Amino acid sequence: MDMNQLVDTYFDQIEIEDTNYVPINDAVSDAAYLLLNIPTAMLKEYLRLNGQNRELPDGAEFWKKTGLGKRLRISGKYHSQRHAPLNDILDYLDGDVWGEYQRLNSSERIRLDIREVPEFYDN
Repeated sequence: MDMNQLVDTYFDQIEIEDTNYVPINDAVSDAAYLLLNIPTAMLKEYLRLNGQNRELPDGAEFWKKTGLGKRLRISGKYHSQRHAPLNDILDYLDGDVWGEYQRLNSSERIRLDIREVPEFYDN
């Protein structure tokens, strides 16, 4: 299995929880964020494919290496059902991002919070 097959296998199980912008202190503008509910089996398979022996992969690395942003953009599966239009958010998440996980009440899923790394004012 490669990354494309990994995404193909699990893509229909990925859920978008929210899309929005959040203020960050001393940032030039609000940062775009995307909350995804990801199957934990996908993360385990990702770790196996990359030969990593960790509990969870780096969130930003996972986002970039899987190409989830590109897949979400072309899928037509998700529409602007959240706070901000998905394609607008994805425009901002194409650059540098932070990725953090949040545990859910299910061991079968985990929340992945992808946020744009904002530009800060010079002090």
